[in-house]
Amino acid sequence: MASRWCSPFLMIVSVMFCGKTSAQGGGENLANIAACDSEIYCSGRLLEAVQNAHVFNDSKTFVDMKMKTEQDEILRAFDALAGSGADISSAEVMQGFLDQWFDPPGSEFEVWEPTDWRDSPKFLDNVADSSLREWGRKIHELWKSLGRKVKPDVRDRPHLYSMLYVPYPVIVPGGRFREFYYWDTYWIIRGLLLSEMTESTKGMLSNFAEMVERFGFIPNGGRVYYTRRSQPPVFTLAMRDYLDQTNDTGFVRTMMPLLEMEYNFWMSNRTVTVSGHVLNQYQASIGKSRPESWREDEEVASSLQTGSDPARFHANVATACESGWDFSSRWFEDSANISSISTMDIIPVDLNVFMCACEAALADIFLRLGLGDAAARYQAAVERRRSAIDAVLWSDQQGVWLDYNSATGQHNNRFYASNIFPLYTTCYGDGTAESDIERRVVNYLKRENVLDYPGGVPTSTIHSGEQWDFPNGWPPLQHLVIEGLASSSVGEVQQLARELAQRWINVNYRQFAKTQAMWEKYDVETGEHPGSGGEYDVQVGFGWTNGVVLHLLDKYGHVLRAPPISTAATVVLHRGALILSIIASISTGQLHFECL
Repeated sequence: MASRWCSPFLMIVSVMFCGKTSAQGGGENLANIAACDSEIYCSGRLLEAVQNAHVFNDSKTFVDMKMKTEQDEILRAFDALAGSGADISSAEVMQGFLDQWFDPPGSEFEVWEPTDWRDSPKFLDNVADSSLREWGRKIHELWKSLGRKVKPDVRDRPHLYSMLYVPYPVIVPGGRFREFYYWDTYWIIRGLLLSEMTESTKGMLSNFAEMVERFGFIPNGGRVYYTRRSQPPVFTLAMRDYLDQTNDTGFVRTMMPLLEMEYNFWMSNRTVTVSGHVLNQYQASIGKSRPESWREDEEVASSLQTGSDPARFHANVATACESGWDFSSRWFEDSANISSISTMDIIPVDLNVFMCACEAALADIFLRLGLGDAAARYQAAVERRRSAIDAVLWSDQQGVWLDYNSATGQHNNRFYASNIFPLYTTCYGDGTAESDIERRVVNYLKRENVLDYPGGVPTSTIHSGEQWDFPNGWPPLQHLVIEGLASSSVGEVQQLARELAQRWINVNYRQFAKTQAMWEKYDVETGEHPGSGGEYDVQVGFGWTNGVVLHLLDKYGHVLRAPPISTAATVVLHRGALILSIIASISTGQLHFECL
């Protein structure tokens, strides 16, 4: 099926993108496929020694460091160190070696601040609550702290870096996530467009286009160790949103071959057929530990049951990372232990919703560009997708869509927020909002008791200890749930969307008042503190959190109200406002003080 989507232009650019790509690993033995080919950043004796010595608490720190000289020279020096009898299992010894041969993380960036940032974006004028409006301005201010520009040296000497060079500056998620991430960027872009930062957005879209030209797809993130896996395909959705905001048809027209190229990658390398219906799966054929989480992967792989295939385990882990849900009971056969992970067998609801949205966006964009034949092809793809989702993923018994295991032929009956995502795109039935389906989905949410938490809808109802499970709520999932419900034709369902938007605003606002920070996830059970669980500490920043909040302020600002906060939190909030005001004044040479 997939090959017929390759246009003549794409065949001229590169025939390989209608077949297997570097993200697939070709016919190579899975156990031999590392995250990339680098013997420093992705596999080899030095990587193993540094990670085993626990030089850093976070495995990602080492693989983000810059080499001071050539890879072969560093490896010879390491062999000499090991051959001298030095204790390479010692963190102190290995730290000394790294100090000699590597620069710290962050060496690949130069100072940059967005040039298209403006003081007060217009959409905030429609936020009725003055406290929320002021908070929105503070979030808008955070874009400046998250801006990054990659040094030209990364372009000129890429072999010394794990960073992938991109020509235009980016807004990053924050915290340990110093580089761009694929699906994070979609919600960042939605926020940037509300902040009227269209030049920054255009640059980031151009960076994505360059990634597609280089790899045939967009990597998980901007590092070499991410180049054999992707993330949820949202490039086309971001381009459609940019076009809606700017009407920049000239730029978008030049991007269309690359949007199609990425679509072809997913349709050539990430599909499965069930009862004649073609659907998409995540599939990252990587048979070794992830460099950025090397110790964690090695620990689980060493404990696998006798007869288990470590390479298959690593591929399932990398595939879960490609899904964006790393990690969740959603991918575990026993719903509890990552050792039972089987992501590659699962046909996910959300991926097929993203693909349906991509197909619909391609049809819409081509139509707006006056290319009716291309628009008709993608509209036909939308119709096939709806039929496939109805036939394979819809559970009439549960009254909702469920992930399907292609190995067992069974649905996963557990609750996950992604189960209701087809509402977001009306990618079911005839493509129009259907009140009976919407009511059945809301009844499902009520039966699962997921509508009563003060902080929004939980990712799942499973207490697995993984971060994409209960009690965590994640910004992109909240956005998709709220948007899906808001698109309903039923007043009760629309009201539920508004209530969930208010709850999500509450938890974000209260935590900002307490910490002067936006966080990557939150605890929906308490509605109070940032979420927990997973391989790393909860991160501050935070790109997609900012984008989702700005979107909700734009959509519901006329009805949202700031929640009550403690006096102490109010003082912190006002002090934060003063600090931001001082920083802004110093940067403009107009320092002044006022009482807050």
